[in-house]
Amino acid sequence: MTEYRQANQSLVLLAQNDLTNFLSSFNLAGSPAVVRDALLEFFPELVMVYGDTAALLGADFYDALRDVPPSASSFRAVMAAPPVVAQSAGTVRWGVGPLWSEGGAAEAPRRLAGGLQRLVMQAGRDTIWNSARRDSVRTAVARVPTGPKTCKWCTMLASRGAVYGSKASAGEQNEYHDDCDCVPTVIRSESDFPEGHSVEEFQRLDALGSGVGRDIPTD
Repeated sequence: MTEYRQANQSLVLLAQNDLTNFLSSFNLAGSPAVVRDALLEFFPELVMVYGDTAALLGADFYDALRDVPPSASSFRAVMAAPPVVAQSAGTVRWGVGPLWSEGGAAEAPRRLAGGLQRLVMQAGRDTIWNSARRDSVRTAVARVPTGPKTCKWCTMLASRGAVYGSKASAGEQNEYHDDCDCVPTVIRSESDFPEGHSVEEFQRLDALGSGVGRDIPTD
């Protein structure tokens, strides 16, 4: 998991650097509409390019964790498509909102970078969940927080442990907020949970209505 997480962190950093370089060519305190319209052209393409790589990383991660003898099944993970253009466009419109307010030139890039992280990572996360749903070998997926801070929402979802990849279970379980570091992880037995990950501890925290560290807004 550490290798997978680090690969995704590097991928997101590259995408965010491209976004920063693009934004540096504009006066963000100037015309918000110009910045918005330019991003509506640039941002979806950026998400698509890096999302494709995230999907490939997710497929490799799924196949590695599945750990089924070749004689049992020939299934391989199927890469998910990046988020649709409309979803990227919605993130852009939300992200540039502060530009219409005084001081928004500092807030807008932060919003856009967080939204970019979420959308790029979604392709990899969808690859894992969708593959679990289609796998001929009954395979579950657990939400595993990996950073020092986990919000109440993610704590609640992590407390559910390994969930089988039905369409119903994968809905809420496969939702993420900006800058979320949770990793959907293939689970076929208790021994597949990462070292140090305790479902019981997340259940205890969830019962207390608590997160780990500070809460991260999800709206």
